[in-house]
Amino acid sequence: MKKLYCVIGNPIAHSLSPAMHTALLEQNKLDASYVPFLLNKASFTPAVEGLKALGVSGFNVTSPFKEAILPFLDQLDSEAAACGAVNTVVVKEGRWLGYNTDGVGYLQGLQNIRPITENDQILVLGAGGASKAIYHALKHHTNASLTVANRTLEKAMKMVEGPGHQAMSLVEAESQIANFTIIIQTTSVGLTKENAELPIRLHDLTAGTIVSDIIYNPSETPFLKEAKIYGAITQNGLPMFVNQAAIAFQLWTGIEADRELMRNTVLKQLGGK
Repeated sequence: MKKLYCVIGNPIAHSLSPAMHTALLEQNKLDASYVPFLLNKASFTPAVEGLKALGVSGFNVTSPFKEAILPFLDQLDSEAAACGAVNTVVVKEGRWLGYNTDGVGYLQGLQNIRPITENDQILVLGAGGASKAIYHALKHHTNASLTVANRTLEKAMKMVEGPGHQAMSLVEAESQIANFTIIIQTTSVGLTKENAELPIRLHDLTAGTIVSDIIYNPSETPFLKEAKIYGAITQNGLPMFVNQAAIAFQLWTGIEADRELMRNTVLKQLGGK
């Protein structure tokens, strides 16, 4: 019987996940489909129960439902449990297993630039869902010193845990920016407005600092453009987007995903940007 995979979220029309996963399903000659489903808060519970009734084989969860899906799951992996959010659901013997592949997917992309060491001072800007996933992946898989900075300091303070980790305001982070070797921008700034105000100013940035933005469309956000002016090594969110999806595909099918195919599919959808 043909298998069904999907992504649920709101909004969902802009998602490039269907294009990526469809390319993988076709490449591997799998009898399956991957489709987007637009849900809203009122229809969320019956819609999820409908997926279960339909016998969906697995699905992705995007904003704003990464936390709302938790009560429907039978088990969480360590990353999902740590950050309290799920972006991938695997169906195994009728049980729904929740994973969070965002953080590890991000980290894989970051380490393509260079390995992360215990000497790195990492600044994470923002304290939302993506920030939590990235923070916990860095915490569990590296020995770097981690700082979370957020407009609301209390949210940042709730995230940090462990020796060498700290929370601070955006103003304080800006004043110490020269001390960081890696800066990760996880807020939605720059997602829609070309002239959006940056979360922090970068004029004291040390040349050679790695500056990463989890946004991949546009391919170069105002934050990355500004960082490049001051000599930063920059990376957008495309590696994270591809890697998190590749991990999900392997969890569903047991097949290692062709990440180059996925990357090229996204770039084609974006018009080669």
